[in-house]
Amino acid sequence: MFYVKLALSAAAVAVEDGVELTATAKSYVRDLFCMADKVDAKASVAEGMVSLLPGESVVLHIATADAAALAAPGAFAAANVPRSANDPKREW
Repeated sequence: MFYVKLALSAAAVAVEDGVELTATAKSYVRDLFCMADKVDAKASVAEGMVSLLPGESVVLHIATADAAALAAPGAFAAANVPRSANDPKREW
């Protein structure tokens, strides 16, 4: 099966008890998950393995108390944090 690269856009904002990551599908996104531990080793995500059709969005809640992560929530929207089956191998 062929998947389009960069199938989603992501934006993150700090909220009272962590970070909310909004992912919007540009094309089909299969099994979206957030590797929050790449930003904060103690962070946890309430949701995971979500599939989206083009135009659909999902908000993932990331629980973190890390001051650096809360000061720069965009780190959770970096290309290597929200991942899906669309991109099993990335060249960095």
